[in-house]
Amino acid sequence: MKTKLILSLTICILALSVNAQTRFVKVNDTIRQFTVYKPNKIDSTKKVPLLLNFHGSGMTALEQMFYTNTNTLAEDIEIVVAYPQGINNDWNVGFEQDYDTGTKDVEFIKVLIEKLVKNYSIDKNRIYATGLSRGGFFIQRLVAELPNQIKGFVAVGAPMPVEVKNRMQSNEPVKAMFVHGTADYIVKMDGKENAYVSHSECIDYWKKRNNATDKAKIETINTVEDETSVTIKNYDSVTEILIENGGHTWPGTDSFNVGFPLGKTTQDINFNNILANFINN
Repeated sequence: MKTKLILSLTICILALSVNAQTRFVKVNDTIRQFTVYKPNKIDSTKKVPLLLNFHGSGMTALEQMFYTNTNTLAEDIEIVVAYPQGINNDWNVGFEQDYDTGTKDVEFIKVLIEKLVKNYSIDKNRIYATGLSRGGFFIQRLVAELPNQIKGFVAVGAPMPVEVKNRMQSNEPVKAMFVHGTADYIVKMDGKENAYVSHSECIDYWKKRNNATDKAKIETINTVEDETSVTIKNYDSVTEILIENGGHTWPGTDSFNVGFPLGKTTQDINFNNILANFINN
């Protein structure tokens, strides 16, 4: 039974991977890799959003593509999705490697955005970033260092790194969403000293920076019997999604795709639909 399931999923993945191309750019004498997906139905004369989707530590760009299934999102709302590859499957987020002398990942993404805008019909004012774990940490560094390029970001299992908060270069509003499982024991909600702030501190920072309301619109979702439930708190331009009993995982995915004991994966929400609304509104 499991073999048939894997075969069926593989066929679906291959069908959605036909338009995915792995390419390379040179950054500071280093060759960097990325995979880009563009649906055929996108009108080449029409400017569309770009979503940068970043893998977690130990994962690859292709694994992130298969795991998050955002190629389907690209087809549904007609956007381009790019999956950058970190050196040694990692990103320089300001802890566990030196912020200044570690891998030059921000420079890589700056060059990558320039290349993608040049070669695809991308709206420069609608560039978004999402990422899981280390990738979620890193997209916040991008917001800090490329303040005029990232329109909004969705961090999954990743509050703001301390060093990133200390080095913010702008106070301009940026649309933000944070997704965290209450049973995430890999990246804990209460923060880690000298690494990342707590989830609540992160939400408070972005509410203040974006001048968002303190009174949230709250929705609780518990449609599937998977021992999880989801609470969505919307503070205008800041959204907080808490997954009760959820682990260090991407919502709505198949847990066997990762293969590590990272906790429960909620099936209560269609996360691609949430990403679509984030990008389109």
